[in-house]
Amino acid sequence: DDDSKMLLQLFLATLPQPPSRTSVRPTALLDWLAARGGGWSVDVSDQTPSGSRGLLTTRPAETGAVLLEVPLSATLMDAPTDDEAVEDAALLPQLSPPWSRGLPAATQLSLSVLSRRRSDGWAAFLASWPAESPSLAVSCEPDELRALLAASADPGIRRLGTDGEELASLSAESCAHVSSLYAAARDAAEAAYCSGSLPSEASFRRAYGLVSSRCLVLTTRAHGRRTLLVPLLDFANHEAEPAAFFSFAAATASGPAIRLQAARPLSAGEEV
Repeated sequence: DDDSKMLLQLFLATLPQPPSRTSVRPTALLDWLAARGGGWSVDVSDQTPSGSRGLLTTRPAETGAVLLEVPLSATLMDAPTDDEAVEDAALLPQLSPPWSRGLPAATQLSLSVLSRRRSDGWAAFLASWPAESPSLAVSCEPDELRALLAASADPGIRRLGTDGEELASLSAESCAHVSSLYAAARDAAEAAYCSGSLPSEASFRRAYGLVSSRCLVLTTRAHGRRTLLVPLLDFANHEAEPAAFFSFAAATASGPAIRLQAARPLSAGEEV
C-alpha cells in the first residue's frame, strides 16, 4: 500500500552509502566551488563515524553558524511551470533542457545532469558523484531489498522484508514508475524534435537514482520553490536528529546562495 511504499523509500534514503570512487579528487570539487564564490568550514571524508563518505567540520561551530555557502549560480535546478509567479524566470541559473521543462522536477534534473556530464564547466561537480546509484527501490532487486530491510531496527521495516510478494510488488512498481517517467521524457523530446538529445533509459534510471538521493527542495524567494542539486552539500548524510539544516540567503558576497548551517554546537571533526 502507499504507507509501505513511503516507509520503504524513507528507510532507503537514510542508509549510509559506501565510499565511492570518483574521477576527480575532492580538492578539484573544492577548487571548482571556490572559483564560483563558494565558502565552507567542512571537509569531505571517506571515513566518517557512520562508516560512509560524508562531511566533517574543520573547526568548532556554534548553533546557526554557516558551514557551507554555495552560490545559486553553482547549483542545478528545475524550471518553474508556466503558472508559477516567479520573478526573473529567464535569469534562473542552469535549468534543465528547454524541452524537458514541463516534466517532474527529478526528471528535469536527471536530464540536466546527463546533458552536462561532458561539460567542462560541470565536470568537477558531476564527477564527485558515486560511481553507482544508491540503494533505492528503483535500483534494487527484491533479494537486495530483502537483505537491506532485514538489517533494520524498525519492526515495520523488517516486516516489509519478510513479505516476498509485497516486496516484489514494491520493487516492480518503483521500476515501472521510472519507466513511465522516461516514456514521458521521450514524448516531450519527440514533440520538440529533440529526440536525439534523449539519453538511454538505463542512463536515465541511474541518473534518476542519484538525483533522487541528493536533491533538496527549498523556497528561493524571487525564484520560487525549486528542487536543486547543490555541490558539496550533497555529501552530507541523512540523520534522524540532524546536526545541520539548509537555508536560502538572498544576499551574500556572491549573490543568492544556499547555506548549510549548524543546528546545534558542533566540535571540530564532527560529522555533518
